[in-house]
Amino acid sequence: MLKYSKARQRVETNFREFQLLTAVVLLIMLFGTLGYALVEGWSLIDGFYMTVITLSTVGYKEVHDLSPAGQLFTAALIMAGVGIAIYSFTFVTQAIVEGDLNRFRGFKRMERAIKSLTNHTIVCGWGRLGYIVTRDLLEAGEEVVVVDKDINKSAELSEDNIMHVTGQSYDDDVLISAGIERAANLLALLPSDADNVYTILCARDLNPSINIVARTEDETGESRLLRAGATQVISPYRVSGTRIVHRLVRPNVSDFLELASGKHGEQLAIEEILIPSGCSLIGKSLEESRLRQTIGVTIAAFRTPDGDMVFSPGRESVIVEGSTLIALGEKAGLDKLTEMVRTASSRNS
Repeated sequence: MLKYSKARQRVETNFREFQLLTAVVLLIMLFGTLGYALVEGWSLIDGFYMTVITLSTVGYKEVHDLSPAGQLFTAALIMAGVGIAIYSFTFVTQAIVEGDLNRFRGFKRMERAIKSLTNHTIVCGWGRLGYIVTRDLLEAGEEVVVVDKDINKSAELSEDNIMHVTGQSYDDDVLISAGIERAANLLALLPSDADNVYTILCARDLNPSINIVARTEDETGESRLLRAGATQVISPYRVSGTRIVHRLVRPNVSDFLELASGKHGEQLAIEEILIPSGCSLIGKSLEESRLRQTIGVTIAAFRTPDGDMVFSPGRESVIVEGSTLIALGEKAGLDKLTEMVRTASSRNS
């Protein structure tokens, strides 16, 4: 059973009660309409109208004079239905005023949207680091689902139109509801290494091929997370400390890295581009591809299909299927290279 927030449980409970009350009111309306038709011999329209004015207690005159049997039936209808009808009207009004019905529809739309995702990223933990990572992923055009146990963050995530699931990230049902079986990446960004280990174990069991990046606060936690199944482990404090040192002792290198990471505009960017089967670049050397001359992109490195990283490849280096190019250049040029690879691959497939 999926574990949702208390707020969501309340909304869904209210919606089920709304459905039940609606069904009960309709049954009472049907009972009254048919009852007047059978007891008094009235038409269905007259019976329906009499039932409505009886249940709503508006006090209009009867459609026709009632026989003793009709009077008894009306008394029974009042005792059976008026209280339920008044409660139903009050409940519906309250639900509309509090917005529960709109929130329920929002939950259902989000569920359908998550079920349609493939190759998305699941961010486990929406703290300060999770917020930054989620924002940057969305700005990069990636599809993201956030998992966090804090029920108070659901409203904030909904306001930002971020797809999310409330619950423990190491709960199988919660991960399944986040689309773990179809996801390409999972970021374990919980503050506790133990929670990250459990999350990684569950995620790896549900999707053995998923790429998992985890955070840790100390060096000893890194080995545990890797043994649990993390693809890569990052220490935010270590990364921040390294960048501070670079800023102090190598300011020009730091400026270059800031430009390459896109923090100061779009003058320079680094992108990784997978070479799929059918791509027209396969079999060509970097010199023959003329990427630098035609679109202003430099291949700074590439990863071979075997996983080896080749830095500063020479002009004679040949592009092979399944390799990943690490390209450096202006964003417009990198976009052209990405489109070139995609178009050439689809044309030859």
